[in-house]
Amino acid sequence: MKVLHLGICVVVLVSLAGCSAMGLGSKPIDYKAGAGQVPSIEVPPGLTAPVTDDTYKVEGAEGESVATYSSYAKDKGATAVEQHRSAEPAPAVLAPVKGVSLERDGTQRYLKVDEPAEKVWPVVKSFVNEAGFKVQNEDQAAGIIETDWTENRARDNKDSGILTRIFNGLFSTGERDRYRIRLERSKDGTSTNVYVTHYGKEEVLDSTGTTTNWQSRPNDPEMEAEMLQRLMVRFGVNPAEAAVATAQGGPAASGSANLVQIFDGSSIIVINDAFDKSWRRVGLAIEKTGLVVEDKDREKGIYYVHTPVAKSGWLQKLEFWKDEDTAQHFRVNVKDNGASCDVSMADMNGESSNEARQQLEAIYKNINQ
Repeated sequence: MKVLHLGICVVVLVSLAGCSAMGLGSKPIDYKAGAGQVPSIEVPPGLTAPVTDDTYKVEGAEGESVATYSSYAKDKGATAVEQHRSAEPAPAVLAPVKGVSLERDGTQRYLKVDEPAEKVWPVVKSFVNEAGFKVQNEDQAAGIIETDWTENRARDNKDSGILTRIFNGLFSTGERDRYRIRLERSKDGTSTNVYVTHYGKEEVLDSTGTTTNWQSRPNDPEMEAEMLQRLMVRFGVNPAEAAVATAQGGPAASGSANLVQIFDGSSIIVINDAFDKSWRRVGLAIEKTGLVVEDKDREKGIYYVHTPVAKSGWLQKLEFWKDEDTAQHFRVNVKDNGASCDVSMADMNGESSNEARQQLEAIYKNINQ
């Protein structure tokens, strides 16, 4: 048995010695190196390379081959989206309309637009849709757009209580309004007149007092004027200038000042004068009002003012540092519109409070003086 064990050990030692001599004992085998030494297969003379079949070849969006189906689907999907976008028509952009003025014919007011009816019609139709009205009748050949009956909740939200404003859908104002907008082409065809007519209905009780009926009510010129004002703004007119023109029924006189309320509820002063004169007039009016100018920025058109603080005793007069704590601070903005200027007033947070509106009315009175 010992002889057998000894023989096995001798065989193992001889084998290890042989591997070390061949260089395979400690160095790992490099399969890449071995593969690189094999010469490439060459086509014998007289033969041609085999033609590959592209039947099952998967190509990408630009013709290059891809390795996975997910890459192929991604490329094809992106190409389909690009083709779809290129096939979509570009959104129509309404061209700006210039030369809009408000004219008066007796008691009727209308807009005169220095453009043919073909250009005015898309703007008017877009305005009706943006205002939230549902079109009931439309006749482009006749130039007529009639809206459906709509409940006017603006008056209800202003005059009713808080419960009505909270549960708005549970209450009815009992009034319905509709508008008829008519376009009339001028004789030479270079301009278009736009007329707005208001129709109203109201819900009234019958003689029994148990049921209600809808009856016609007179048209409201103020609501027609508001629609004309909004339509002027849609045509590109400055909101303040549109408010003044609607209130006066025509262009304002040079140098005049008017306190107008635009359709968003805020009030502004419109001075029909250049910025230099308007800036000086506003500064003098602020001094006459009694407001204290603490700073001003003519380039931005801003007066920084605050209300004066009354001090009775001599001790309070010495406490000058308390002026900033008790005074109300405002900003008076003078906006240059070229031929006119808009004057607005707000607190330091940019909000038009009741106090700011009262101070603006006081400034307006001193401007007219």
